[in-house]
Amino acid sequence: MNMKTETKARKHSSPLLREVLSEVSKVEKKQIINKYAVATKLDQLLELRGWNKTTFAEKVNRHPSEITKWLSGTHNFTIDTLTEIADTFKISIAELF
Repeated sequence: MNMKTETKARKHSSPLLREVLSEVSKVEKKQIINKYAVATKLDQLLELRGWNKTTFAEKVNRHPSEITKWLSGTHNFTIDTLTEIADTFKISIAELF
């Protein structure tokens, strides 16, 4: 028997959540979107190259726990770090977005 399970994100809504989200500025929303975009791209690049977090950490001379933070979508990257990452993947910084 071949059972396929589909996992979908559930929407959560509450008055408190709506209140918190209403207090987030447009710029903050864009910052969040960009952080998740970079994390998603990093995850895709790792998968394409067949690298795990440990392999990538070695290539960028970081601890694997830092790579976990990068992939969480909450890390605030510096230009220097983005340059190192792009260089490791042999792509431009723009391609990380």
